[in-house]
Amino acid sequence: MGTSRDPTAVDDLVLARRAGLGDRQAFTEIARRHGAAMYRFARRVLLSDADAEEAVQDALVSAWQHLAEFRGDAALRTWLFRLTLNRAHNLRRQRRPEPREVDEDTLPPASGADPEGSTIERELVAALDRALAQLPERQRIIWLLREVDQLSYEEIADITHTSKDAVRGQLHRARRTLAERLAPWR
Repeated sequence: MGTSRDPTAVDDLVLARRAGLGDRQAFTEIARRHGAAMYRFARRVLLSDADAEEAVQDALVSAWQHLAEFRGDAALRTWLFRLTLNRAHNLRRQRRPEPREVDEDTLPPASGADPEGSTIERELVAALDRALAQLPERQRIIWLLREVDQLSYEEIADITHTSKDAVRGQLHRARRTLAERLAPWR
């Protein structure tokens, strides 16, 4: 009985191999497929739109330069997240920014026609962003990779260069802290 792979993962592997051979269209498809998730992740890690854009751009340049070396041991998405996290850490080391509060006025408007519900939703998202910004960076990264990007413990361990047990522990602490800080919203 053969193992079946996720069709997207197979496609990603084929795209990665093509891009590694210099196929720009294949790389464009990789960037289209994974760029938004990379940006969301970098934005929440770095707490800055401009820094997130730079980290993702650097990660994509690095991916283009090194796709020929990509063996497919991990999913392409996992490898791209690792590159994004590495670039985010590099930017943070270069700039040493101070953590910033989330500006509620810059949050996108909530969908729906209910103004009161939209306001409450925006306030809840702002409260979550503030609570996430206060988490230790490792907990925030692990929480984002699991809860937002739905990565497995194994993928998160690979991205963060740690063990599955460490991922579980950090995720547990992040969830507990967030639950405490968001208790008024229950």
